[in-house]
Amino acid sequence: MEKSFKTFLAENKFILHCGATGTELIKRGGATPGAVNNALLPEAVLEIQKGYADAGVKILLANTFSMNPIFAATHAKDYDWEKLNRTGVQIAKKAASGRCYVLGNVGPVGELLEPFGPLKEEDVYEAIRQQAVILVEEGIDGFSIQTFYDLRELKVAVEAVRSVSALPIIANMVFTAQGATMMGDTPEKAYRELLPLGIDVFGHNCGDIDFISLGDLLLPLAQKAEIPLCALPNAGLPRSIDGVAVYPMTPAEFREGVLYLKSKNIAVLGGCCGVHVEHIAAVADLF
Repeated sequence: MEKSFKTFLAENKFILHCGATGTELIKRGGATPGAVNNALLPEAVLEIQKGYADAGVKILLANTFSMNPIFAATHAKDYDWEKLNRTGVQIAKKAASGRCYVLGNVGPVGELLEPFGPLKEEDVYEAIRQQAVILVEEGIDGFSIQTFYDLRELKVAVEAVRSVSALPIIANMVFTAQGATMMGDTPEKAYRELLPLGIDVFGHNCGDIDFISLGDLLLPLAQKAEIPLCALPNAGLPRSIDGVAVYPMTPAEFREGVLYLKSKNIAVLGGCCGVHVEHIAAVADLF
């Protein structure tokens, strides 16, 4: 890309973000966590991500979600977590082929912070910092720090990333249909505490909240926020069919939802679990 991701964010009112990689990999027989497929099914990862780039997204996430040393120790102990990160970025850059920005995908470490769990803040900080160093070395354009339920953990993750890089950060929490995270943090509170840490985009991904409720929830913040907001909902609530999670939302319904979110001045739009290339292609002309 000719311009830096930071410049692109500043110059564009609405930006198309990719959909899911993990749920698409499961449909292709992939393993969990999704990042291990960088080793097991690299061609499938490439196919999914190339599909998003072909559809016209400008933000493509590397398949590196939560692949930090703490998470890997319990969920991917038979793999080299550093290599999975490097390969994930390399695959995404190959898929992008200079057509979109590749962001390192950073998620939670998989354990709760004290006093609810065993982890200290410094443990989380060091795990995320180590992942961030590798992602930067592989030449990402920015970071997506997403799917966080605990504002404390997200703040630590942002600080860890900022300690090694000045690249743009999209920081997304999971807000429920009740209007806050499972820990009780509202969008306004999270935004207020994250903004001074140097994030560039703030919003929501995943969860059980529908497009209409999400747009209404974020609207008061969108009217006054100093940075762009992001919305990456799931493709509806999944149903289990033959043991497989199936997401019901059609591309036409996804388009209606994205139009509603645009009307609420949400700038960065795409999807999370269950959102695939047909959904993204159905909205590409809106950006």
